[in-house]
Amino acid sequence: LTRIYYKNKYFNYPIKAFDTLYKLGLLESSQAMLSFIASKFRPKSEPKTFEDWISQKFGRKLYETFFKTYTEKVWGIPCNQIGAEWAAQRIKGLDIVQVIKKAMFGNKSKAVKTLVEQFDYPRLGAGQMYEVMADQTVSSGGELILGSRVTVFNRDGNAIKSIAVNDGKEETLITANHYFTSIPITHFVKMLSPVESKEVINAAEALYYREHITVNLLIDKDDVFPDQWIYIHSPDVKMARIANYNNFSKDMVGHNAKTALSVEYFVFQHDNIWKRSDDELKDLAIEELSFLNIVDPKRVESAWVVRETESYPTYYLGFKDHYDILRKAIDKYTNLSAIGRGGMYKYNNQDHSTLSGILAARNYLKLSGSPYDLWSINIDAEYLESGERVSD
Repeated sequence: LTRIYYKNKYFNYPIKAFDTLYKLGLLESSQAMLSFIASKFRPKSEPKTFEDWISQKFGRKLYETFFKTYTEKVWGIPCNQIGAEWAAQRIKGLDIVQVIKKAMFGNKSKAVKTLVEQFDYPRLGAGQMYEVMADQTVSSGGELILGSRVTVFNRDGNAIKSIAVNDGKEETLITANHYFTSIPITHFVKMLSPVESKEVINAAEALYYREHITVNLLIDKDDVFPDQWIYIHSPDVKMARIANYNNFSKDMVGHNAKTALSVEYFVFQHDNIWKRSDDELKDLAIEELSFLNIVDPKRVESAWVVRETESYPTYYLGFKDHYDILRKAIDKYTNLSAIGRGGMYKYNNQDHSTLSGILAARNYLKLSGSPYDLWSINIDAEYLESGERVSD
């Protein structure tokens, strides 16, 4: 169960036509329908921005109600500065007519990924997958070097010769036949020695990521709310989403009478929120949950903060020119594969980010089906193994 919080009401997500129209009320639902109908009669032009794309497809009223506020919280820039390609990817195939048909007739036609209502989740949390990968790597003879940083990629022409790794005490040079990098692409190109061209460095400077903060709370109460996620479209609070881990898996919490929540904030490092102390962030999350009547502050047992940099590549208007320069710069290296959301500057979900690494390994090993074009992995593909094969 996922819902949208808007004007003190909870709307089902994926959107259900009758639920939405009923909760919007007669006035707003009439405005939404008229706005949608009007959008179908207006002359169409090629949409350039997220705002253009959504308004043309759903009408201005539904755009302002269910897309504008949340999207701007996530990206930190106005919707008229976000490229239309983001909407085309993220809301691929969604159509109001399909929503209504599904509500009335239980439409069984080909699934639209935006409308998917079920997924599998690891019993002990997403990290369980990576722990298994790590265990299998070590048991197969691999080595994990933790608590260290790659500082330099030494190159010779179009080949990576070695990497310098620093564990905080000393630096070690590591050589390999092939390298896979999930380092944010904007950092990677600046770590090359000799340095990359000015054009490539300028492209890296032009791209930027959005940071992510989760304030995690242990609540002395079970059944706080039934959702896995609540998307907060209200402009009255800074939080963007709340996750309830009890509803993903009871085993993640380990206590029947407790609830584990995370409150999510999307920020830039120069924002005021990022600069706040952990204690200030905890207070903010508790205050906003109380304001929304979701959690009684007296029920909060403990809280901790996790900050992630370079979490979301920003698809701002015009980013693609710079992105294409970096992609071309990566592709020229004969023994290097960029993988993952950060390494490829692609808003891929967890499954597809992991898949990029798997397909990169298959390419290196020249397994059946390779080579795959990693850049073509689609974040909304119906099947996970969707990387297009590169023709001979």
